[in-house]
Amino acid sequence: MRLFEATHVFKHDWATVSLANWRKYPNEKTPHVQHVEILNQDVDPETGVLRTERLIMVRQSVPALVRRVFGGDTSYVLEYSEVDPRQQTLVMQSQNLTFSNLLSVGEHITYRPHAENPAHTEFTQSAQLKASGMLSRLAGRIEDMCLSRFNDNAHVGRLGLELVLSRILAERQAMPQPQ
Repeated sequence: MRLFEATHVFKHDWATVSLANWRKYPNEKTPHVQHVEILNQDVDPETGVLRTERLIMVRQSVPALVRRVFGGDTSYVLEYSEVDPRQQTLVMQSQNLTFSNLLSVGEHITYRPHAENPAHTEFTQSAQLKASGMLSRLAGRIEDMCLSRFNDNAHVGRLGLELVLSRILAERQAMPQPQ
């Protein structure tokens, strides 16, 4: 098993970063994310907590041999999220569905106001990657390769969110100001 952990501070408030999270896909920084479908969504009337379940379709760049053996390059990820506007937290958990019996990737993400500067947002991300089944003989190598790709994709994902944040800020500046 391999573990991934990263933190990042977005120099934007929590409400703006949370909005950007929902508008993150599609964007040109993450073309591997092909489609996002909301499966279920509800708001708790007592707490205001928004719970969402989404299915994310991802097209991976994999070697031709892998495509032939496993039948393609499209995979699916199930994501659960909770937005608590009172506590100002957005927590997301995701798990791959495709080939999870061979390679399990579980991810946990949290957005919350930064402790030292509440005008900024702290982003924490962790993941567990575990090869098993017929891949268990090569588990260490496969997990290392997947961890490297996960790290690259995580960096690109943060860049994609920054891109969406810049669009949101541009939209706000273009809006007429109340007199």
